[in-house]
Amino acid sequence: MQPDSPPVRAEDAPFTPVQKLMLTLLCFADCMVVLDFSIVNVAIPSIQKALGFTPEGVQWLFTGYGLVFGGFLLLGGRLSDLFGRKRIFILGAALFTLASLLGGLSGTPALLVAMRCLQGLGAAMLAPAAMALLMGAFEEGPARNRAFGIWGTVAAAGYSIGVVLGGIITAWLGWRWILFVNVPLGLMVIVFAYRLMREPEPPHARPKLDILGSLLVTSGLMVLVFALAKAPAQGWNSPATWRLIGISAALLAAFIAVEAKTRQPIMPLRIFLLPGIAAANLVGTFLSAALVAMNLVLTLHFQQVLHFTPFMTGLAFLPHGLAASYAGPWGGRLANKVGPKAVLVGGCALVLLCLSALAFLSTRNTYWYQILPATVLMSFGLMPAFVTLTLLATSGVKPEDHGLVSGIVGTTGQLGGALGLAVLVAVAAGYSAQVRAAGATSEAQALLAGYRMALGTGAVFVAVALAIGIFGLKKRV
Repeated sequence: MQPDSPPVRAEDAPFTPVQKLMLTLLCFADCMVVLDFSIVNVAIPSIQKALGFTPEGVQWLFTGYGLVFGGFLLLGGRLSDLFGRKRIFILGAALFTLASLLGGLSGTPALLVAMRCLQGLGAAMLAPAAMALLMGAFEEGPARNRAFGIWGTVAAAGYSIGVVLGGIITAWLGWRWILFVNVPLGLMVIVFAYRLMREPEPPHARPKLDILGSLLVTSGLMVLVFALAKAPAQGWNSPATWRLIGISAALLAAFIAVEAKTRQPIMPLRIFLLPGIAAANLVGTFLSAALVAMNLVLTLHFQQVLHFTPFMTGLAFLPHGLAASYAGPWGGRLANKVGPKAVLVGGCALVLLCLSALAFLSTRNTYWYQILPATVLMSFGLMPAFVTLTLLATSGVKPEDHGLVSGIVGTTGQLGGALGLAVLVAVAAGYSAQVRAAGATSEAQALLAGYRMALGTGAVFVAVALAIGIFGLKKRV
């Protein structure tokens, strides 16, 4: 008689076939959205030359996408709660695919920017619906922790693949194919989601959408993202910048006042009474700001100081992305063992250490013994931190609010990224100008001084995130 097998621990229990199917499909969809962002980044010079974009106009390929994506994420998440996650997921994927096709066919800058905005709208519906579906497929606890670890891994892999793939596609097939590549991927997502995805149907009675709240929060977020995007060019001392920030603040204040009195609000304020949610989203905002800043500054350093080609730049980021892909699942596993807060605090501390080391860049090529070790090591803090942030920001949420919370998580990440770009571009440009005025020995030295200051400012963002994680989260979470 054979002895009984030891019981399987909850954190090691295998996923069911349905869970595996859902996780694969949702990760694939998320990867498509993330890949699109990085793949377009590499092709910007080719697009600018082919369509005749002005230097000021080409930024709208990012600003337009980010403006719509960040502005509509909260609404997209809530729509998935009210009208069905599967329905909104498929609609978002269809818009994203159509915009990619029309964007690839664009012959004018205005049409391409419009299609990038439509891509942002599709992504704003697809991304929170996908996260809400993932939360619905896995119960809170060890299984969800592991699922979010895999989710984060795929997102990191998608970004890394996009950087390298963008260089290859642009060089061999032309910039239009960086958009066309989304079409077969999007069609696959739509077909498989329609045929295989299952979720409870939304209520038969048509839910009442908070129209006023939706208009206020969407317009307020879009104005805020626009203000942050324009701040480096207009200047932080510009009245136009602060006028936009003031308009955004007024719209968002009115939104909060409306939500406090509305019977069926788009964002019930009670959601922020759940322990850890507000603090986790604040940490995510500052951590996202630092990450976007680091990627931008290193990209500029590689190409403007070290004179890397776009393809070499993509290869230089590849080890960081591969390390992030490997480190992602450890976030969920470690959270099961030592708790999310410990993982978050440890991850932020490691990111702070590595980003501080990067703030000592040189005009010499220090890639192999400074940049490569720092970015690879940083991945092992960054990915577990982001995974546990998602866990903390979605902990204790009722199923009917999964889409809303997913939209909040996405919105804070987008706002953090916009904040990071706005502040760090201004810091780098301003400090470089000061060094030039003081008589810099070369343009490379002036640029380098600005990049160092920008990375140091990014480290300050991480220090703020670390402090919020330590003091803003209860020990039990």
